[in-house]
Amino acid sequence: MDGKSFRCRIGMHHWVLQHEPESGGAFYECSRCGKDRSPDGPSVPPVVPG
Repeated sequence: MDGKSFRCRIGMHHWVLQHEPESGGAFYECSRCGKDRSPDGPSVPPVVPG
């Protein structure tokens, strides 16, 4: 397999809010697989403590 966490493969990412130092923008990134997602999207992913 590709080494992705089982949870990430089934869509249960561990979203962490990240900030871009140069532009000051913010986005969510999965701490396990590195997938990113904009906080401006239609549905902001929940941050699951883990």
